[in-house]
Amino acid sequence: MARSEATVEIDRPPEEVFRWLVEPELRRRWVSRLVSSEPLGEGSYRETMQQAGRRVDLTSSIVAVEEPRRLEVRSEGRGVTAHGMHRLEPAGGGTRLTSSLDLRLGGVLRFAGGLAAHQTQRSLERSLARLKKLLESS
Repeated sequence: MARSEATVEIDRPPEEVFRWLVEPELRRRWVSRLVSSEPLGEGSYRETMQQAGRRVDLTSSIVAVEEPRRLEVRSEGRGVTAHGMHRLEPAGGGTRLTSSLDLRLGGVLRFAGGLAAHQTQRSLERSLARLKKLLESS
């Protein structure tokens, strides 16, 4: 299993940041490699990620939510299972957002674990930096 975690402080209240974590049209603007996200109903989404030149289809489901403090999501696709968590804490007049991702690769993909861990960490850091920029420039 590969684990990634990153924290960013955003000069916006937790309620505003939380919205960007759950709304598909907003998520596509900041989540690295997210090509599409379509609601399936009941907190589930069909998502497509671009990874190493190929598309990976996932079904993502919200498994826990405490708006606007915490969100947990489980994603599954061919050869990959991921568990993501976002924790939001008030920080001054803004929000401290800590996001983590546990990635489990199966099948042929399990041999790419070390590379996947490095890429996932970089992608998470880039995504949070993009989220900060988008929220603070609006």
